Amino acid sequence: MNYKPYTSIELFAGAGGLALGLEKAGFEAILLNEFDKHACATLRANRPNWHVVEASICDVDFSTYCGKVDFLSGGFSCQAFSDAGNKQGFDDIRGTLFFEFARAIKEVQPKVFLGENVRGLLNHENGRTLATIKNTIAELGYTLVPPQVLKAMHFQVPQKRERLFLSGGA
Repeated sequence: MNYKPYTSIELFAGAGGLALGLEKAGFEAILLNEFDKHACATLRANRPNWHVVEASICDVDFSTYCGKVDFLSGGFSCQAFSDAGNKQGFDDIRGTLFFEFARAIKEVQPKVFLGENVRGLLNHENGRTLATIKNTIAELGYTLVPPQVLKAMHFQVPQKRERLFLSGGA
């Protein structure tokens, strides 16, 4: 039996926690993008075979991966939406990184995508920010699953962390 692994791209990869989970689930990471040089060093040390692109997402052309990726994921910058932050949303340059995430989806055309952020995004600006995100995803031709807040401790992770998950498919 010929087995072809599912392929993935991870944006805002950090030290690769999600990528490791995807690897265990049978995904082949074909690109990991991260801006922080120390996180990139960790990625390269732990998985020398991973293709790590150390650059701002704004400077990466994803079009060469069009039609070659099953799953695209990323935890786009959350400080602009966090209840602990200034809540400036898209007025904060970090908040606009969602649109770079959306550009990657447009260029790659993955079968499925997953975006991760803080719970505060759910009700930021009385839901207008999330409405903008939903509209952007729809304009890309994807159907967004109703966003969900998941608690890490319910998945045997020793944290009380809550994260909002945005997922969809073409």
